[in-house]
Order: sequence, then C-alpha cells, then structure tokens
Amino acid sequence: MLRNEIAKKLGLDMETVRFYEKQNMISKPGRLENGYREYSEDHLVELKFIQHCRSLGISLDEIRTLKNIQDEAVDCSEANKIIDHNISLIEVKIRELKNLRSQLISLSASCESTVDVKNCGIVKSLKSAAKGDLCICHDSDTKKIKTKSMAKNQRSKLKRKS
Repeated sequence: MLRNEIAKKLGLDMETVRFYEKQNMISKPGRLENGYREYSEDHLVELKFIQHCRSLGISLDEIRTLKNIQDEAVDCSEANKIIDHNISLIEVKIRELKNLRSQLISLSASCESTVDVKNCGIVKSLKSAAKGDLCICHDSDTKKIKTKSMAKNQRSKLKRKS
C-alpha cells in the first residue's frame, strides 16, 4: 500500500502517517522501484494501535513506551502505570469541567433574558472581569445558585404569560 492508500484506509491525513514515520512510531516501510514507500499490513496494525491509543488520550511518548514493551519479556506494570496516569489526568479534567460548569451556571443565573443586553448580567459580569474585577462566575457565593433557580422560575412564568 502507498502512503495515500494506508492513510485513506485508516481515515488519517497523509501528513499524519508521515509524522508517525518521522517520529519512529512505526517501522520503516520498504521502497518500491520508483522510490515510493510501501506500507504493509504490519504498518496498518501499528497505525491502528497508535490511533486506538490516541483515542484513549494516551500521549505519543506513552504510546512509544507501550510499543517498546510489547516485545520485551517484562510484566505489565509499566503499561498499567501509563493507564493509571491517564486515569488521574481524566479525574483532574473532570474536576475542572465540574468547576467550569458551576461557573457557567452562576453566570447564567445572572441573566434575566427579558432585559436589554446593556443590562444583561452575563455581559456585565464578563466586562467587569475583563477590567480586573471579580466575576460572578468566579464568586463561590452560594447565593448564585439560589439566584439561578429564581431566574429560571421568572423565565418560566414569562413564557407561560406569552
């Protein structure tokens, strides 16, 4: 298979295949008489391995380690360390996303959708933060959550009146 063929088969960009080759992530392909690289089924498997690892958020260095230990007579503790490290990273991301969600909820709670945009709590808060002041979304005050429920109630009342 030529580079464009293997790339198409895997849904990769040709430059991605070239990148993995330059990074020694896959074995060197043979050459045809015309100088073109010829990729085998083994290359396809190597690239699929990389794709699968990348889909799991595993870094290139970690993939390189996983590829290197495949042929060694060692226990799988190194592979387990890599996966445990990625689990820890995901847990951090989840905490960060939960925090971001709370911030956005607080920001949303400041909005009364019926007011003019000049008086919009979201816009005001974001402008205030841009000036260096504390933003509603970064204020850990629990009043914001109460405000959110009140704002939702007001919106639903207004919708019912319409």
